[in-house]
Amino acid sequence: MNRTHKLLTATALTAAAIVAVVLLWPRPATPPAPTPTPPPSSVSTEPDTPTAVFLGDSYTVGTATSLDGTGFPAILGDLRGWHVVNLGFPGTGYSTGQPDGRCPPAGCTSYIGVLPDAVAAQPDIIVVSGGRNDLGRPSLDEAVAAFYPELRAALPNTRVIVTSPLWDDSPTPAALVELREVVEREATAIDAEHLDLGDLFLDRPDLIAPDDLHPNEAGLELIATTIDAILPLE
Repeated sequence: MNRTHKLLTATALTAAAIVAVVLLWPRPATPPAPTPTPPPSSVSTEPDTPTAVFLGDSYTVGTATSLDGTGFPAILGDLRGWHVVNLGFPGTGYSTGQPDGRCPPAGCTSYIGVLPDAVAAQPDIIVVSGGRNDLGRPSLDEAVAAFYPELRAALPNTRVIVTSPLWDDSPTPAALVELREVVEREATAIDAEHLDLGDLFLDRPDLIAPDDLHPNEAGLELIATTIDAILPLE
């Protein structure tokens, strides 16, 4: 084999080796094609949550419990799927205002004075509860009779739900029984839904907080579940 032939042979072998390396060298994987993103839906899958405003007293607020500030309305809101706005204030009622740490410097007003805040919340539902703080107040019947027409005028298209005034585990005073009748009469007159809760806590000290006045957590739950049980869905 002459020099020229050897050179051509070596060149051919080198070229073949390069081709083999190129053919055997691992190639980068081809990235998968991106999955097209579907266009956003213009229709919400979640129904609108109704707003429920609550007017009431310390029973509504949940005073003396771990639910202080939210009270039974929070439990009822969970049961009903409502967005709850709790405008209750301890010590207040149909005719009664009360200075309190939660209130402005001038104190809290009676229920009729809270109506502007209730209207501002744009409620679908308004729930009125309370009345025990009004006992012994002068012109109580007149205060109840003035409140409900004012409520209906302020919120003419809102669902209005009214509970009977509640008492603790002691015997219900005759004056509260009379107030229950007045509240039912005036609430019915404006086409509100009146719910007679009865004497939920009578002889049930296990449902009363250690202050011997307010419902405890179990008592607040009982208020909420009782309302939920007797209140129509619509």
